[in-house]
This record gives sequence, structure tokens and C-alpha cells, in this order.
Amino acid sequence: MKTWKDAWFIFRKDLRADRLYLIWNVVFMLYSGVMISFLFQSGEKAAVERLLTPMADFMALMLIPMIGFYFSRRSFSYIKEDSYTQMLLYYRTLPIPSRTIMRSRLIQLVTAVVFNGVIFFTALYTMLYFMGEEIAGVQYISFALTWMGYALAMNGPFIFLELLTKGRTYLWMTFVFMFVVGILAFVISWFNGSLLDFTLNQSGCFGLLSPVMWGCLAGGALLLFLFSRITFRQLGRRDLAR
Repeated sequence: MKTWKDAWFIFRKDLRADRLYLIWNVVFMLYSGVMISFLFQSGEKAAVERLLTPMADFMALMLIPMIGFYFSRRSFSYIKEDSYTQMLLYYRTLPIPSRTIMRSRLIQLVTAVVFNGVIFFTALYTMLYFMGEEIAGVQYISFALTWMGYALAMNGPFIFLELLTKGRTYLWMTFVFMFVVGILAFVISWFNGSLLDFTLNQSGCFGLLSPVMWGCLAGGALLLFLFSRITFRQLGRRDLAR
């Protein structure tokens, strides 16, 4: 229990230190939700059968994982200052155990997914409503939870890179992720598919019993757990001088 208490202390301390960055955090989530809403193209089809461009899938795959963290001075300077490595060096001098660091990061992830997710998906829903797209509340909640599951899954690897690699490595792996996501969105579109369209339809058909929603939530939680275990085991052995 003391480890969790210490983890909460670190989380609250970091949040207070970077509270002004939360303004940019809110602005970015609102902007992302509004931007993606404009990529929805209803045309002559029903709202739940809309044709979405590959760019919509690409933006969703890229931006939604970002609901898993808060903006901070550390996140803005990780390339120039290798700020995450410097953070770990500081924690080792205190000393703070790896378990506490890992739990603090998971607390940040869960709270960020809830906080940012509410802002992002509310902005998206509001814009769609004013654009004349009527989506049932239960359907949209299922849709949002589906993509939150995806966000959990992707944040497992991101936490791994954040805590176990240098800032420049983190940057290059982010570029690789963008490239893979772009190829995936193009391939899906090539076969006349759309991830956003598919998840929205599944949410409309099954609501909160959607197998896609529960599959994404379960798969996301499992992937996050596995990467968290791997990260925790290697965190204590990482040579921070290299």
C-alpha cells in the first residue's frame, strides 16, 4: 500500500508542477476532436454507414493514443534534454523504487485517459451533432470505450519507450509508428474499409454489449499489463548513463 501511496504523491506533485500545461492539454484535445469531426463524410449515406476517408482513420489511430498522457514540460523537452532519463536519474538519487515509478506512470495513464477522453469524445460528439449527425448516446459511449481500449493498448509500448530509451530513440520510434499507421489506414481504405466506420457500426448494432468494444478493452488492458511487466523488470536494470 505504501508503494501506491508514494505513487499517488509523485503523480500529484508532477500534476501541480505542470498545471499550466493542462490548459494546452485541454486545447489540444478539443482541437483534435473538432478536426476529426470534419473528416466524417456522410454524403447520401445514413449516419452509421458513412464513408470515412483514410485520413480520418490515420488521425484517429495517431491522436487517440495521446489521450493517455498529460502535456508537461517534461513531455515537451524529451528530445532536447532527454527529460525522461533525467527524471529517472533524479528518482534514483532519492531513492525511489522502480515499482513506485511504474505505478505512478500507470496512475497518470488511467486518469489521463478518463480526463482527456471525456474532453476529446465530447468535442467530437458535439461537432457531429451540430453537423447534423445524430448518434444515439449508448452507441457513442460504446464507440468511445472501444477507442479508449485502443489507447490503453498503444500506451503500453509508449510507456516502455518513455522509461527505457533515450529521447531521440523515442522520437524515431514515434516516426515508425506514424509510418505503420499510415500504411494501415491506406490498406484498409484500399479494401473499401474504415476502422471508424466499423467501430461505429458495431457500437450501433450491439451497444454496450459490442464484442468489438469489450475485445478492445480487454485486449488493451492485457497489452498494457504485459508491457508494464516488461518495463518494470527492465527499469531497475537500465543503465541511465548510456
